[in-house]
Amino acid sequence: MTGAAKKHTTLGRFAHEGATAIQAKDGRCVVYSGDDDDNRCLYKFISDKPGSLESGTLYVASLALRKWIPLEIDEHEVLKRNFSDQLDVMIRCRQAAVAVGGSLLDRPEGVDIEPGTNAVYVSFTNNANRGNPYGSIFKIIEKNGDPASLEFEYSTFLQGGIETGVVCPDNLAFDKKGNLWVCTDISGKAMNKAPYAEFKNNSIFVIPIRDGNAGKPLLVGLAPHDAEFTGPCFSPDGETLFVSIQHPGDESKSLDEFTSTWPLGGSRQPKSAVIAITGATLAKIMS
Repeated sequence: MTGAAKKHTTLGRFAHEGATAIQAKDGRCVVYSGDDDDNRCLYKFISDKPGSLESGTLYVASLALRKWIPLEIDEHEVLKRNFSDQLDVMIRCRQAAVAVGGSLLDRPEGVDIEPGTNAVYVSFTNNANRGNPYGSIFKIIEKNGDPASLEFEYSTFLQGGIETGVVCPDNLAFDKKGNLWVCTDISGKAMNKAPYAEFKNNSIFVIPIRDGNAGKPLLVGLAPHDAEFTGPCFSPDGETLFVSIQHPGDESKSLDEFTSTWPLGGSRQPKSAVIAITGATLAKIMS
């Protein structure tokens, strides 16, 4: 390790919404990533060697086939006809993914992996043009529970909407008890307007996975106006939740008309920040 920046071209060029990494059974690195836009795909990179991202294969998910399809020019005639070489495939990754049969999804964003089972949870934030303004969360089970598998099954874990109270799910995180934490991402321009009016500001929820309340979202907190919670993660001991408050007051018209003055209040300019949530209340939620 030299600390020098390294461009991992083989992970593909698209609107990566994070990169969720896990080790396969044989030690190779596996990286899941969504493409943050309507009608885009879900990807998985599998490295060639354990402990390295230097080289490997990028795959796109086909829900119809329940398979991961390699984005390798030598394996598809359609790629040979339309791309000059493998680098061109990686640069024009979106076009290549569609060409080989990747599923077009409802804005794939957050990805996290359930501890102990390796089940992959993926948030699809929304896609109003396809009649899904509220979004959903899918659960993907890799064959034999191995992240390096090229076959999987999937199901809808949660459908966003009035019944569940969760809309526009985005970033995900599991706590040490195996509960799934979900941040929502209603855009500032749409917040508190139809079809999102009754959901108020963006929220953070926790969803138990295993007990009698499994699958039932619990509202934990509301974000400041125009803001969203992002990047939830837990301390190693699991007793502190760190989460970002992103772009409060984003729809402010001027420096004299703030829609939010979080976190300092008064008439002061809103600022993004990272907060830490800890104590008895968090412990009770996680119990």
